[in-house]
Amino acid sequence: MKWRLVAALLSLTIVVLAVQDIPLIQYLRTVETDRITTALERDSFVIAGRAEETLETPSPEGLEYIQEAIAKYGAESGARVIVLDMSGISIADSESQDAIGTSFISRPEVVEALAGTVSVGRRFSTTVNQELLYVAVPILNGSQTLGAVRLTFPASVVDDAVNQRLRGISSVAGITLLVSALVALLLALGITRRLSNLKNVTEEFTKGNYKVRAEINGGAPEIRSLARSFNAMADQLDKLIAQQKAFAGDASHQLRTPLTALQLRLERATEMLETDPSGAAERIEAAMVETDRLQRLVEGLLVLSRSENSDKIARDKCDASQIAQERFENWEALANEQDVSLALEVPDSAEVYAIPGALEQVIDNYVDNALSIVPTNSKITIRISVDSEFTKISVIDEGPGIPEADIAKAFNRFWRARSDTHGSGLGLAIVDRLATASGGRAELVNLTPHGLSADAYFPTA
Repeated sequence: MKWRLVAALLSLTIVVLAVQDIPLIQYLRTVETDRITTALERDSFVIAGRAEETLETPSPEGLEYIQEAIAKYGAESGARVIVLDMSGISIADSESQDAIGTSFISRPEVVEALAGTVSVGRRFSTTVNQELLYVAVPILNGSQTLGAVRLTFPASVVDDAVNQRLRGISSVAGITLLVSALVALLLALGITRRLSNLKNVTEEFTKGNYKVRAEINGGAPEIRSLARSFNAMADQLDKLIAQQKAFAGDASHQLRTPLTALQLRLERATEMLETDPSGAAERIEAAMVETDRLQRLVEGLLVLSRSENSDKIARDKCDASQIAQERFENWEALANEQDVSLALEVPDSAEVYAIPGALEQVIDNYVDNALSIVPTNSKITIRISVDSEFTKISVIDEGPGIPEADIAKAFNRFWRARSDTHGSGLGLAIVDRLATASGGRAELVNLTPHGLSADAYFPTA
């Protein structure tokens, strides 16, 4: 009987783990696929923007530039990039120049892209004998389609990423199995009733109620130990799911601002190609700088999403004045277009400790929020004040401010001052996380007679 109970308990625990882990595996796979697909789609549009001029006015130099650019991208990312003309013939291939001139018109995604539609999916390729993620986007010049860009990425990368994240879950599952066996050996008669209760909790958990927990009061110590082990596993799973959702939300929100700035620079460069080539070159160079910031931004988000608490995040020493100057130059043109004056008041140097990318994202979020609410012909000031313990970075606007009753909840996720705005409500929440993870804090202060000072404090280096 004792061994039958041990076997029964272990079997039940395995079934429970399988029921709750299989949906989680699918969820992680979906999140990882969406992340990579979003990155591929973003990169496809960037490459399409670079290839537009070459397809519009073909030249050997232009084709060579596109080939070098996609070859470098392919080597760094592991993706294969193909640039196609309107006939579906490849004019550049990141893997081999020998494939240039090959027709891809038989590929469904290429047909959709040449028709002006973005195509994203996953399929098995008989050519390379493996599952691929693909993104195909049109190369547009106004309303005219000049060609297409197709990116393919090995689906095995997604599977490897999911497997890596499941190692912690497997460890917890192993501990749970061990505890279950010990409980069955020490207290066989008391297990039946307590297992029934635990089974009910587990079924509720698998239905999506991740806040439900097993009762740990009453019964034999071994049974209480099993309940606590289950709760520890549930806490870890609940936290992991929340972290994945938070990462997806943070990434989509944070990538919007630099992508908009990048698109604005490329559009301006396109408009200036014929009238002011040197000005167009400057904007293209600025766009390249913005792509580097995108990479740093994503790395910063990954650091946050993979860390359980701020104590495990590595902080770097950086110059807040230099970063503020860079962000000022980035936002000045957009502010001028809105008839808003952007001012900078910073010392020559202000070194602080912060996690990678935190200062850039804090300033960008504060300035972005300020530009969305300030009236025309007003002023926004980026100011840095250095103290012995903390350095304060402030973005001061002349807008309407925030009601005092709302300031306490302004840093909550998805909170928005007005329901008619298009923001996701994540910007201030991300600022608060970044400042806290860096060892500081964030706060909002209303000014008299109007205006708002959005402040972030970072440890002075």
